[in-house]
Amino acid sequence: MSDTPASEPIEDKTTAAEGAESAEPQRALLSAPRGAFSRRLALAFATVAAVTALFSAILLSAAWNYEFDDYVRDNLQRISDGVAEVAAQAYPVYGGWTIETLSFIPRFGPTRGIGVQIVDTGGKLIYDDVMMHSGVDGGQGEGQQFQFAPEDRIVTSPIMVNGQQVGSVRVWAYGPGAVLTERDEQFRRGSFAALTVAALLAIALASVGGLWYANRLVRPIERITLTAQALRGGDRAARTGMDGEDEIAVLGRTFDEMADAIEADRELERRLTADVAHELRTPLQAIQATVEAMQDGVLPADEERLGTVRDETMRLARLADAILELTRLERGSLPFDMRRLDLSVPVRAAIDAHEALIECGELTLTTDVAEGLFVQGDADRLQQAIANLLSNAVRYTPAGGTVSVRLAVRGDRAALEISDSGIGIAEEDLGRVFQRFWRADNARARATGGLGIGLAVTREIVDRHCGTITAERRDEGGTRFTVLLPLV
Repeated sequence: MSDTPASEPIEDKTTAAEGAESAEPQRALLSAPRGAFSRRLALAFATVAAVTALFSAILLSAAWNYEFDDYVRDNLQRISDGVAEVAAQAYPVYGGWTIETLSFIPRFGPTRGIGVQIVDTGGKLIYDDVMMHSGVDGGQGEGQQFQFAPEDRIVTSPIMVNGQQVGSVRVWAYGPGAVLTERDEQFRRGSFAALTVAALLAIALASVGGLWYANRLVRPIERITLTAQALRGGDRAARTGMDGEDEIAVLGRTFDEMADAIEADRELERRLTADVAHELRTPLQAIQATVEAMQDGVLPADEERLGTVRDETMRLARLADAILELTRLERGSLPFDMRRLDLSVPVRAAIDAHEALIECGELTLTTDVAEGLFVQGDADRLQQAIANLLSNAVRYTPAGGTVSVRLAVRGDRAALEISDSGIGIAEEDLGRVFQRFWRADNARARATGGLGIGLAVTREIVDRHCGTITAERRDEGGTRFTVLLPLV
C-alpha cells in the first residue's frame, strides 16, 4: 500500500538563480529602518485630522455666513418696519409727505452704513437718507422717479395709514457690520478662533494617537518579520506564537501554519528521497551481486541468473514508470478523456481482470454492483484506480479470506466500497496509507512485488474526478476503501 507526498520532491535547479534574485528585495524590506512605518502612520493620522479640520472650517464658515445673512436681514427688516411705523404716524398729522413728516424719519446715512429711502405708491422718490435728497412739494422741486437697483440685500415695508398704503420704505446695508453689534463681531471672531485652536489640538492629538497606535500595530508585525528572518536563517522551529482574533493575529497564526506545512513538506521530501534511494538500492544490489558472482565464476551465467537480473531490471523500470506517472498526475500534465459513463463498466472490467489473481490467492470474491450510476470520468483511469485497490486487497489478504466490491448510491454521489479481511491497517497508520512508498508490511510487500505507489496514484485519479477516497479499519478485521464520485 502507498501514498502521495504533500509536495513534489524534485526541485527545479534552474530556478535557483531566480529565487536568489527575488530574495534581494525581501532582504531590503526586512532591513528597512525601524520606525518608518510608525512615522508614516502618524503622519497619515495628522493629515486626516488636518483635512477634517479644514473641511469643518469651510462648512462652519458657510453655515455662519448663512446664519448671519438671515440675522442681518432680520435686523434690516426691523429697521424698515420701524421707519414705516414712524412715517405712518407722522403722515396724517402733517397732511402727507411734507418736510415736517420726513423730519421724523430716523437718520442713518453713510455713517451708520444703512441706506433708507421712501417712495410713494407711484414709485416717486420721496426721501433718500443716503443722498440727503427730498422731492416733496415746497422742498427742492419735483421729485424724481425712483431708479434704485442695489446689488446687496434690500428689504421693504409698506407705510399704511387708515388701512391704505401711502408709500414704501426701502432699507439696505452697505455690509454686515452695519447691523452687527460689537458683541456679534466678537462672537464671530471667537468662534473661528476656537475652531482654529480645536483644529490644531486635533492635529496634535491625532499625531500622538497615530504614533501610539502605529507602535502597537508594528510590534506584532515586527514579531512576524523576526520569525521570517529566523526561518530564513535556518531556525526551522521559529514561530510567532501569536493568538487573538484580530487580522494581524490571524496573519501570525496563518504564518505559523504555513511554516508547519513547509517543515512537513521538507520532512516528507527528505523521507521520500530516502525511500526512493532504498527502493532503487535493493534491486541494484541484487543485480550487482548476481553480475559480480557470474564474473567471478561463483555462479554460472545461465538462464536462471540472467532471469534474476532481468526481473530486477524490470522492477526498476516499473518503479521509474510509476513515479513518473504519479508526478504527472500531481502536476496535472497527464491528459484525461472525461466522458459521461456508467461507473459499473470500469468496476466490472477491473473485477474481471483480477478474477484469476483472486483464485490463485484462494480468496472468495463477493460483488454487489449497481448499474446506471453515471459519472463524468475517464474509463481507463477509473479502471486503473479500482484495479490498484483490488490488487492491494488481494496482496494483503491471506488465503481463505474474502474480498468484496460494492457499488451503490449515497446521496448525490456514487459510492464504491472495496473491503478485505486481510491484515488490516493500524489506527495510527490510516492517515499515511496514501503516501508514497508506505506499506502496511514492508518486507511482505516487497516480496510480493509491491512498489508502494499504487494508492498514491489512486488518490490522484480520484482527485482529478472531483471525488474523495478514504480508508478505515473494519470491525471484523481487514480494511475498507471507499471512493465517492459525483453523479451526473
